Amino acid sequence: MAFGVAAGAIVLLALGLATAIATAQERLVDRLRARVTQIKQWGGVILIIVGIWFIILAVWADFFAHFFPV
Repeated sequence: MAFGVAAGAIVLLALGLATAIATAQERLVDRLRARVTQIKQWGGVILIIVGIWFIILAVWADFFAHFFPV
């Protein structure tokens, strides 16, 4: 009897957690779809910044080698 109650509680908790996660994912996806242009713009800005950083590291590699030893 105790095992059955424990198993039932675990199943109900797992079902509730799965439902909560699915609902949260749907809301998150809806919010992300509403802001696709903003996400693309920020992604582009981040890629440009990372590219500039790589160029700076390549140009002044000797200078940065003192700060970031390998």
